Amino acid sequence: MGIDYKKFIALIGLAIVLAIGLGGCRGQQSDPIDAAWRGVRGDPTSARAHIALAKAYDNAKQYNDAYIHYKRAAELNPRSYEAACQLARVCLHLQDPHRGQQWAEQALEINPKSAQAYELRGRLAMTAGSMPKAIADFRKALELDPDLTVACLNLVTAYKATGDLQGALKAAANAVKLAPQEASSHFAYGDILQLTDRLAEAEEQYRTAIKAQDDLAPAKLRLAMLLTQQKRHLQEARELAKEAQELEPGDGTAEAVAAWALVLMGEEGQGLTELYHAAQAHPFNHTIWLRFAQALKQAGHEEQAKRAAAIAAQVAPRRPARLPSPR
Repeated sequence: MGIDYKKFIALIGLAIVLAIGLGGCRGQQSDPIDAAWRGVRGDPTSARAHIALAKAYDNAKQYNDAYIHYKRAAELNPRSYEAACQLARVCLHLQDPHRGQQWAEQALEINPKSAQAYELRGRLAMTAGSMPKAIADFRKALELDPDLTVACLNLVTAYKATGDLQGALKAAANAVKLAPQEASSHFAYGDILQLTDRLAEAEEQYRTAIKAQDDLAPAKLRLAMLLTQQKRHLQEARELAKEAQELEPGDGTAEAVAAWALVLMGEEGQGLTELYHAAQAHPFNHTIWLRFAQALKQAGHEEQAKRAAAIAAQVAPRRPARLPSPR
């Protein structure tokens, strides 16, 4: 049956007409950035107008343009706490923590009792790798505003990075107390409980986090890992890992956990097949190769297990070499 070109061309013509019509309708709608630009053109020396334009760019995730206009607002009004704070926050998106800390310090010069500015400076210090400074800033933010949950959660992260699990545990418990309805608080608490071998309590926190936010992939994955570690509820562990994989494909860890659950349930053939595919899809994830090697060895494939373990060693992250001590 041949193509009816006359009908085809007519349909294409109709589609073009509709597209032009719809485009015209869209053009008549008010664009927030265009509207904000009109304010700047009307009063180019107005700090408020530049802040409004910066926010429009900010909301559109156009952070370079947002930075330009927040900075212009700060130049027009050097005492603008809002401009300084927003500049510090935008620097997080621009991955420029050192400049961001300077803006946070300017915000604190304007408002020395700003918990928000201390929290921002702490996040910027943490991004720059300065954990002691971050911890000091998060603690100061909480001193000024004990209900600032974001400072509490970031304090958990900073303590964890320094290896202070007791400090992290205390901060995470406080986060749950501050925001019992927030999934992120329960997840953070569960994470630290698991690291301190309080596994039953960690499981409870992960389940509470999932109940509060059903699409929280990290909580589903962490619970699946915990259950496979304990060789309990393996079918549930597999389902949780697969759900986590669908929500956030990530680096293949969730695929490997789902496959390992199969191996533990006695379905070695299918489990090995899935582990193989996960390793092939994510060849630089050494933990998948290690799990694959373990499953191969358990199934009696000694030689293949050695090869998988060798690949794991080859792709594993290397610790930086120590520099010789100065004499």
